Amino acid sequence: MAHRARLSRRILALGTAALAAIALAGCTSGEVGGDSTPGADKGGTLLYSGFGGSYEESIKKAVFDPFAKETGAKILYDTDGSNVAKLAETIAAGSQSPDLVDTESRTLAQFMAEDLLQPLDMSKLDVSDVANQDTINEYSVPWYQFSRNLFWNADAFPNGGPQSWADVWNVKKFPGTRSFPTYPTGVLEIALLADGVPLDKLYPLDIDRAFKKLEEIKPNALFGGQEDVAIAQGEVVTGLYTLGRIRDIQAGGAHVEYTWNGAVVSVQSLTISKNAKNPELAHKAIQFALQPAQQQAVLDELKYTPSVKSVLDKLTPEERADLPGTPETNKLTFYIDGDWYAQHWDEVSTRWQEFLNS
Repeated sequence: MAHRARLSRRILALGTAALAAIALAGCTSGEVGGDSTPGADKGGTLLYSGFGGSYEESIKKAVFDPFAKETGAKILYDTDGSNVAKLAETIAAGSQSPDLVDTESRTLAQFMAEDLLQPLDMSKLDVSDVANQDTINEYSVPWYQFSRNLFWNADAFPNGGPQSWADVWNVKKFPGTRSFPTYPTGVLEIALLADGVPLDKLYPLDIDRAFKKLEEIKPNALFGGQEDVAIAQGEVVTGLYTLGRIRDIQAGGAHVEYTWNGAVVSVQSLTISKNAKNPELAHKAIQFALQPAQQQAVLDELKYTPSVKSVLDKLTPEERADLPGTPETNKLTFYIDGDWYAQHWDEVSTRWQEFLNS
């Protein structure tokens, strides 16, 4: 992982205090996430900012439900874990912000650049079991790693699908529609890999070269939308997608395969926002999430790579060979450079919207 330095960058355009207050109005509690029974918040209230949907349900089961049971805390949820602008609005207005923010590599660097996080009190945390100490900084502690992988429809390519991003760009050998995320993170990199850039030479990204290569594949590509359905039904034959979702599609019976070649790896971290009401409880939640039992539960629920040695060391070489961020797969993959995206996000996002709309 590239070192995440604090960056000086202008704060995003800020809204009014009234708009900032809406940030808390959209959170959910008992019926979605916490125990709504009387006295369930005797241990305090924790506002967790994540991503909703099946992810929230899995994280609840693996971490927050047992945390609430052990501590008596009430857990509130919102789905703004990647919403840098909204957190900036909330903090600028002086309103209460989430206690715990679940964030990946790119958005972590943006949160830090915008000065939206508070330093962690390391005296309240034991991070000695974290396998890769370089993924810890004063604002964040990693709790797992995940990936987005090259996939293909095995029915469309019975003799073997694309094994590299250059193959994905080869529409003559591998005809059909490709699918990519609606955001540029990872997509710019795989375009450069398709154009011959080595894994270890991706950063700093050559934006012009990446978009030129994307223009080649655009007539045969979809960006976002109902990927699960399109992939499962064979409307999309190859592309880039989150590994957890690929495995769900496989479990549903679709003949989809994937490779680790050129996979995009991100570190998912826990952070505490600047105007958090209950940082003490947030620290306790972070420590709880690093317990071996919870790390194993995250692996069981989401099939994402634990961050602690005590769990990783129990995995077989075969198991590690099918997980991101392990010695077995690292030589084939690359990590998102969050610092680079934090410094260039305005330019990248503008170019990306122009590309999608052209």
